[in-house]
Amino acid sequence: MTRSPIRNCLVCGTENNHGNHFDVQCCRACAVFFRRRAGTKYTKLQCQSIHCDVNSKLCKPCRLRRCYAVGMNIDKFQHNRDPLKTIQKIPETFSTFIGHLVIFCIPDDFCKKTFVDLNELMKKASEIFVSGAETPYCGNSQLKKLTIASSFSKDCKMFKTLTYGEMSFFWEYYFLRTAKWLTYFDEFQTIPHTMKLQLLSSIWHVFGRLDKMLSTASARKRKICQNNRMWAMSNGIIMDLDRTKVDLTHLTKYPQEQVFYFLNSIAVFDLASEIEKLGELNITDMEFNFMLAQLVFSYAGKRFQGDVMNICDRFLEVLSDDLHNYYVNETKMTRYSGRLSQLMQINNAIQNDIWKNRPRGELAALFNVFTVQFSHPDMFIDTGLV
Repeated sequence: MTRSPIRNCLVCGTENNHGNHFDVQCCRACAVFFRRRAGTKYTKLQCQSIHCDVNSKLCKPCRLRRCYAVGMNIDKFQHNRDPLKTIQKIPETFSTFIGHLVIFCIPDDFCKKTFVDLNELMKKASEIFVSGAETPYCGNSQLKKLTIASSFSKDCKMFKTLTYGEMSFFWEYYFLRTAKWLTYFDEFQTIPHTMKLQLLSSIWHVFGRLDKMLSTASARKRKICQNNRMWAMSNGIIMDLDRTKVDLTHLTKYPQEQVFYFLNSIAVFDLASEIEKLGELNITDMEFNFMLAQLVFSYAGKRFQGDVMNICDRFLEVLSDDLHNYYVNETKMTRYSGRLSQLMQINNAIQNDIWKNRPRGELAALFNVFTVQFSHPDMFIDTGLV
């Protein structure tokens, strides 16, 4: 039998025998990379590594430029298949489901993707940043001011049905909750408006993870959440995935059991032991808000690097000083390193869970697990949905 010749990928140079992708002979990894990054911020960024082109290793901006240079063509994307960042317009002939701020455009053709327009949600968040904090407060530290925006509801309501409409409710709730929380941080108010929106778009779902974990820990102590398949939100919503009816037919064609494999990171199923620790530690409002800040700003710094990392490091330096003063002056706890280490172990577990689950999101994108297309796909990186 004659074997077909093995050709090298024109982008990264690795051995490839998988044919053409987007008009170019390339490996599947580079095809997935091009599909996810074409039209995003990486088209405008400069080289991010001094080691680029050494043994064909490229940073993301250089790899994307190489994709274009060898002839990869975004016009070869299948219609309504790839969530390009540049898509901002509701497609014609779509029947529309309008929520509060998230607009679902359900295609008449079942083979097409559901388009999700998030422009109104982004506009609302932008208005929140311009208006500033809802409640004027002169605290003795910036960390203490953040506690004003992190209250928890004591009224609980069991969620009986989960559809795409309820999913949009979760997105909207945590996106705007995170935006309002950030307005109480004076240092955050000093950065450019566009960077505020960039940070918000990247950290809102990470904020939601820790928020759900602490809410769930509290609900378990109150005997409201009674097993690991139940979790709570800070607005009092309770989900029991053994009893809640799930209908995500407009988001995916796969059965529920397989879908939650890809959404594992936002459902926090792998973090049951950390939820137990949160309950045992009896975390104060000051500690919880420091944990939130350390988690989201560390995540954003690692994700974007460069100026964003420097700004996030500055944020954390300010809040670390505030936490130190809180421990020493208010709680009279001069030896707090052991307790702080326990808090950071929980944060590290959450971040490690995010990185561990990232390949699942890449698999979901490769095999089109989710039949949904976002107007702002960068908002959903590391959620499993893009």
